[in-house]
Amino acid sequence: MHPHELLEHYGYYAVFLIGLFEGETILMLGAYAVHQGYLSMLPLIGCGALSAFCADQFYFHLGRRNGAELLAKRPKLAAHIERVGGFIARHPVATIFITRFAWGFRVVMPATLGMGTLSAATYAALDAVAAVAWAAIVALFGVEVTGVVHGLVGRLRPHEHLIVFGAVAIALTLALLRQWRVRR
Repeated sequence: MHPHELLEHYGYYAVFLIGLFEGETILMLGAYAVHQGYLSMLPLIGCGALSAFCADQFYFHLGRRNGAELLAKRPKLAAHIERVGGFIARHPVATIFITRFAWGFRVVMPATLGMGTLSAATYAALDAVAAVAWAAIVALFGVEVTGVVHGLVGRLRPHEHLIVFGAVAIALTLALLRQWRVRR
C-alpha cells in the first residue's frame, strides 16, 4: 500500500491516536495531507480536537481521583504543580485555554485543575472549546506552512513517505520523552 493510500484510509485514525500523546506534530502532518488532497480540513480539526480533549480529560480526572497520591509518590511532579498552582487557582478559565499552547505543561495543568474546585462539567465544556480552537489554529497554520515549503522547496510528493515516517517518529519520540520525564 502506497503512503498516500495509508493517509487516505487511516489518516484520521492516526491523527486521533497519535494526537493523544503528541498533538502538534501529527496535526501538522495531517495539515500536509490536507494540502495534498488526501484528507479534509474539518474532519482533521475534529480528530485533532477530540484527541486533545480526551487527553486533557484523562489528566483532569487523574488529578481529581489520584492527585494527592500521585504528588506523594512523585516529588518532581509536585514541584511542577506547586510552580503553576497559584496561577491556576487564580485563573482557571484562562488556564484551560493556555494549556493547549503551553508545551511541556499539558499534563500538569489539567491534573492541577482536576485537584482544584472547578467542576468536571465546567472543565469539559471549556476544554472542548479550547481544543477546537487549538486544533483549528494548528491545522490552518500547518496548511500555510506546507504551502510555503512547497513554494520554497518544490513538490514534496516524491518524499512524502519520508515526511510521514519522520513526523511519526518525532511524535512518538517526543511522547515517550514526555512520559519518561513525568514518571521521574
